[in-house]
Formats: sequence, structure tokens, C-alpha cells
Amino acid sequence: MSIISFLPLVATISNKSRKGFVTLVSLLFLILIGAIVYYAEDNGIMTEKRSNNSKNLLNALNYSSIYDPTSQKNVTDRLTARETTQEPEIGSQRSSDARLPETQKKNVTDTTNKEELPLQQTHPSCQFKPIDDYRCSGNSLERKYQSSDCSFTWHYDSSCDYGCENSKCNIRSCQPTYVNEYLCSGSTLQKKYISSDCKITWVYDSYCPYGCEKSLCNQKPETTVLTVSYVSDGDTIQLSNGETVRLIGLNAPESGQPCSSEATTKLKELVNEKVITLEEDLSDKDQYGRLLRYVYVNNIFVNQEMVRLGFAHRYEYGSNTKYSIQIEQAENEARESDGCIWKISHQNYIQDRCVKITNFHFNAGGDDNYNLNDEYVTFENTCPYVLDMTSWTVKDNTASHLFIFPQFTLNSREMFTLYTGTGTDTSATLYWGRMSGDYAAIWNNNGDTLFLRDNIGNIVLTESYIGY
Repeated sequence: MSIISFLPLVATISNKSRKGFVTLVSLLFLILIGAIVYYAEDNGIMTEKRSNNSKNLLNALNYSSIYDPTSQKNVTDRLTARETTQEPEIGSQRSSDARLPETQKKNVTDTTNKEELPLQQTHPSCQFKPIDDYRCSGNSLERKYQSSDCSFTWHYDSSCDYGCENSKCNIRSCQPTYVNEYLCSGSTLQKKYISSDCKITWVYDSYCPYGCEKSLCNQKPETTVLTVSYVSDGDTIQLSNGETVRLIGLNAPESGQPCSSEATTKLKELVNEKVITLEEDLSDKDQYGRLLRYVYVNNIFVNQEMVRLGFAHRYEYGSNTKYSIQIEQAENEARESDGCIWKISHQNYIQDRCVKITNFHFNAGGDDNYNLNDEYVTFENTCPYVLDMTSWTVKDNTASHLFIFPQFTLNSREMFTLYTGTGTDTSATLYWGRMSGDYAAIWNNNGDTLFLRDNIGNIVLTESYIGY
């Protein structure tokens, strides 16, 4: 209930009885106090602004001494208008206070400003982001991060394999040095080297003239010095003590084959009736009781020299392969220079490469020596003309295995198969004629080479395989 609604009643009572003026003023004062408390409770706080409004109300009541019916209406209208237009917003209050005296305006303005600028509690806001600042935490590196509330935290960044110091991971470093560890690479010995970045490499250390095995250079082999009394052929000699020596690493043509006599003559030239040095490999003797040796005379490696000059081809005798690389290089040289056994005739079938192997079945089922017809080679004539293969030969790496073709022709684009065992020859099948028994098989399962020669000894085809 607004206090202004009491004003007409108050004015009426004051006109009828001026004697009761004191009593009226007291009553109005109590009503005023109740109104102030009411407004304070209604707005949640008792402000200086309300006190100033109460003073203005008292000032208005003081004008009741000159009150008349006409002015009564005017005062009542003004107060009613003030009540109805008063809003809780600050802007409305300011427009109402504009009608007050200057001193009262100042008080109202100060109070209003205080209400407009309450104490603000700030809440800082930042972007979450990493900072280029690090620290060590054991063997880990942590990075500094700014949080959304502008505080800083540390989070795991990376692991340091070699420890962490001075806010960074330690970098692995090594003292460059050679380590007493070795590795064979062909006929050279390599030594282990650790670089400053701790990488391991193998560098050349020394040459091994007698080969390299198990990370060590082979020692100079035990040798025997003897005199040659007789040369049998291009790869076999007799010693003064009666022993027979088979030169290892090569195979020379057999008697009657092209270059056979030339090979025998050359070997005599090199070693006959001379003092030689013999070097042993892994095997001492072959199945025929012959010594298996490398032969040296006057600083000449005879085995390698016979191959290099084209009087023999490379042949690995079992596991005796100590100098296989050197002998292979010698054979390549002989091929390029058309050494004796590598001379190419002007026959078209050689130039045209007419003959090829389509199936080399060297590993028979079960025991090869007792299943000979499951060991075979199939040949094809790829040229557009007929080949007369009468008296041609096929042999392996050994000296004793030689097949001589009977009267035989191979038509263009046709094939035939050569079996190791026995049977009846036809236009499509030929038989070596080997009988079952120990060492009856021709082709070694661990590797061999086939040589096909024409009737005048020219090499038509060579085919090697590694085996199992």
C-alpha cells in the first residue's frame, strides 16, 4: 500500500484540528518509518537513495501548512504520478530525480553510481597451448603447458633412452674405435668399426691368400715338395714316390676329345720332371685313391693356369672349393679369349644356339643309383633345320662319364630324352646304358655341369645347376 494514499486523509485532519498537529506529525513519522522498512525489505537492501526519497516526502508534507483544496489536488496528482511512473530500472529513477534540488540531485546521483558499479570478481581466461619450456623427470622429458585458467602444468613429452640432463635428452655418442671382431668377406678379412654416432660398420683389414673361414685367415697349408715323374693327361700326374695326383678345381678333355692332346702337352710343359709343391684342401683322396691337390711350380698356380689358357674347364670336386672363385674367373677369361676348348666353329647350329635343355631331371626318386631311368635330360632343336648329331658327346664334370651318340638326327622343333639307364633307342629316346649299382648315377644331386659337343669337339651347349 503506497504512502501517498494517506495524504488526503492527513490533510483533512490537519485542517479540522490544528491542535492535533503534533499528534498528526508523530503518526506520519511512524508511517514513514514503516514504509522505509517495507521498501528496504522489498528491494533486498536499504540504500541511501531510499533515505533521500523519504526526506523528499517529509519536505512535501511540510507544505501542508499552506495547503488548500486547490493545491491539495495538485500535490496529490504530482505524488500519484511519481508513484505510477517509478520503475525499478536506474534510468527511470534518474529522470524522477531531475526535479529535486541540486544538492539532492548530487546525493541521488552518487547513490545511483554506487548501484551501477558493484564490485566485480574477475575470472581470467587463456588458451590451452604448449610452451617451449622443458624439464627432466627421471629418464623422461616433460613440456610446459598453459591451461585455460592461465595456470601452468607439466606433461610427458618423450622418453630419453640415454638419460635426461639440463632439460634435454642425452644424445648417444661413442668414441670412434676399432673392435677386435672380424668377419670374412671372400678372401678378405674385415674388422668391426664403431663410429661416433655408434653405428657399426665392417672395414677392410687384410687379404687372406689361403682363404678366410670362421672369421680368420686360413694359415698357409701344409705342403709337400715332390718331383713329377709322368703326366697322364691334362689333369692327372704321377709323382716320384709313386702316388697319383688329380688336380682339383678343373676337368680337362679326355683322350680322343678335342684339345685333349693340347691339354696334356701344356701340363707336361708346366710340371714334368720338375719339383712341385702340393696343397691339400678338405679331401685327401677321391674314390679312385688319387691324391686331390692344388699344384704349384715356380710361383705358378698350375690348376688355375690350365683353366685360364682354355685347356680345362672349371670343376668343383666335392667340397674342395677353396679357390673356386679364382678358377671361375680364369674360366671367364678363357671364354673371352677363345681358349682351346672354347674355340667356336663356324657351324650354324652353334651360332644359332639350336639346342636347348627343356628338362634336367637330375634327382631320381629314391636311390638314384637304383632308379636310373628316373634320371634324364630332355633336349630340343629350336632351329628350322635338321641336326645330324651322330658322334656328338654328352659328359658331366667327371672324366669317366661320357655318352657318344649313335647315328641320330633331330628334326626341327622336336625333342628327345637321354635316360641314364638302359632301354631301346628311338627317335625320341636314347639310353646311356648304365647298370644299377653303386656310383651308377651320372648327375650329382648337389650340383653338376653338362657338356654337349659336336663330332669335331666344339662345345655346342653347357648347362650347370646347383642342386640341393
